[in-house]
Amino acid sequence: MGISFLISFALFFSCIASGTAQKNPGFDHFWLVQSWPPVYCLKYPCKNNPPLDFVLHGLWPVNSSGHTLKNSSHKFDDLETTIENLPFIEELKSNWPSLASTNYTSFWKHEWDNHGSGQPLDPPDYFLAANRLTKNVDLLSTLRRNGILPDGTSHPITDYVDATKDIYGYPRLTCVHRYLLKEVNLCVDRQARNFISCNHKERGSTTCGKNINFPRSVKMANGYIWTEV
Repeated sequence: MGISFLISFALFFSCIASGTAQKNPGFDHFWLVQSWPPVYCLKYPCKNNPPLDFVLHGLWPVNSSGHTLKNSSHKFDDLETTIENLPFIEELKSNWPSLASTNYTSFWKHEWDNHGSGQPLDPPDYFLAANRLTKNVDLLSTLRRNGILPDGTSHPITDYVDATKDIYGYPRLTCVHRYLLKEVNLCVDRQARNFISCNHKERGSTTCGKNINFPRSVKMANGYIWTEV
């Protein structure tokens, strides 16, 4: 009788674990993706007045290897209305602006469909977490305090890592043409509460070379030029 009970007990919790895994297959933690507009907008079309500071691109769920996740079955009825009724929407507009469009709702819906759906939080809590985390990040000041200025000077990739690791954990960096800093990915625990170090696989998947340029101005195809920050 005791053995039968233990077997039933084990099977019960095995079913629970299996159901959880199917709901969020592979989900391990998040990336808080911060874009540097002068370089990001070389690769993607942007509106004419993007902020002259790092901008939140998204809060992306990833697996332990750093592959981003989505889940088309994690639907939410009338998502746009839910977003528009968020009590912190004005703050979200400031902390999570769209570089390419003035339609915030459409942009955030896109981020949910392509990334937010791949994690367990429902939209209100997901957007609240993204907003809260972003308010606790100031990459530009962090880099400046460590002598990395947006003046077009190149610095070893290790300088960027050393500047951020003690505050936000080891980051993952991405570049355009392997030397222009485009984004800094900060890793966040699976509860979307605390910064953690990105693991070796993630850091090893950087698209940057040994030296990274942090430009203060870039001439765009439409003639728009960023000036000194």
